[in-house]
Amino acid sequence: MGGPHFQPCAGARTGFVFICPGRFEAARGYPCAAGTGANLARALLVLNERLPTHFPSPLRDQYVIANSWSGVEYPALTQRSVPTLGEVLEAGNLDRLAAEIASLEAIVACGAHAHAAVQALAERGAIRARLACARHLSQRSVNMIAGASDTPGRIRAWCDGVVAQLLQPA
Repeated sequence: MGGPHFQPCAGARTGFVFICPGRFEAARGYPCAAGTGANLARALLVLNERLPTHFPSPLRDQYVIANSWSGVEYPALTQRSVPTLGEVLEAGNLDRLAAEIASLEAIVACGAHAHAAVQALAERGAIRARLACARHLSQRSVNMIAGASDTPGRIRAWCDGVVAQLLQPA
């Protein structure tokens, strides 16, 4: 069962963990619904080309997409845009996330809260996936990626980092 914080995909071997759903996700009912989703779509085209063993499709519906926090957060609703790190690392929240991503063989954690959550799950043995930790794919975050002057170039650089991490020897 999906929703604003989670897109399941039966049989998927790879997934993405973001921070939390916001207003667009709440309105549309699925994760990564606006600009972050557009950048994820751009990244999947590149990742599928560069590492098809981990990214066998350029289509987002072929991957699990989860969030480190299931609550919808945006200033008009909650007076904030992200949960606290403490909330993300609460045992009950981590149990929920583990159930959503435990079957994956590769996980790309997008953003600091997502990094912390998947690292905590890996440390307690709740997931065994290869992990890549990358910056969030919001446009604001993508604009801070060095080495390119436009979004497509920055997305390619983001993908370079993900591929390099997933190809590191275990």
